[in-house]
Amino acid sequence: MIPAERRFFYARRAGLLLLSAAGVWLLLNLAAFIDVSLRARSAYLEGMKYLKWHESPEVKKAALDRWLERSESKLGSSDDRDLLQESLRMQYKIKMEDNDAKNAYYWFKTAIECFQPPRSSYVKKAEEQIKVAEELWNRP
Repeated sequence: MIPAERRFFYARRAGLLLLSAAGVWLLLNLAAFIDVSLRARSAYLEGMKYLKWHESPEVKKAALDRWLERSESKLGSSDDRDLLQESLRMQYKIKMEDNDAKNAYYWFKTAIECFQPPRSSYVKKAEEQIKVAEELWNRP
């Protein structure tokens, strides 16, 4: 038979182990919740950016002009500078011609399908905005 002091020691040790395991489980779930919620927010905000670009092309042009300027300034003076600059200009042209309503739709769809559970407020907002984006995308 185990003495009373030893039983108390084992029970206390088991309790601390169980409490530690519960704490780790809670911490991991909290980290996952925060991560998924922040990813949903990023996807939602990206979708909103494309909706805004669809509504006002001058905002899109200004943003892409800034992107092109920043990208070209990072090129420096390498041997392939002309080739890289041409590549950047082609990317710029493709982005300018891209359908922003379609991009918004797919960003909202990403937020809805990939980043729940938990069903964060950004997922709910994306569910509302995806209808608008789909309607704009399907307009002739």
